Amino acid sequence: MEQSNSIKTTDITDEKQIKPWLFKKGQSGNPNGRPSGSVSITAEIKKKLQEIPEGQQKSYLELLINRILKQAVVDGNEQMIKQIWNYIDGPPRQAEDPELVAPVVHVNFLNKDDIKVREESGEKILA
Repeated sequence: MEQSNSIKTTDITDEKQIKPWLFKKGQSGNPNGRPSGSVSITAEIKKKLQEIPEGQQKSYLELLINRILKQAVVDGNEQMIKQIWNYIDGPPRQAEDPELVAPVVHVNFLNKDDIKVREESGEKILA
């Protein structure tokens, strides 16, 4: 029995003829845009944060910021502090250059018996 080791290749032009729904270069995949009547939750929240609630002198945004800062500073909420820090400076980046990474230092703690054995063997012990 002979096995066929034929490799099937397709030309890019053949692929586009087979799949006419593929995007064409320079043409939007959503030419009509977002459907009318759809709502952006983010836009609505931003709009609401600008409002001043009845009986208040500060906007919802100011009240929210004050509450967040109270939790972080007055209450000492560490998660909130980290969150604020990340919003201000962004999360810490990982060093990509191996020279910037701190070397690993191994520390061995010795008890009295270990010290005695090492002294007898002539090993130097740094204190």
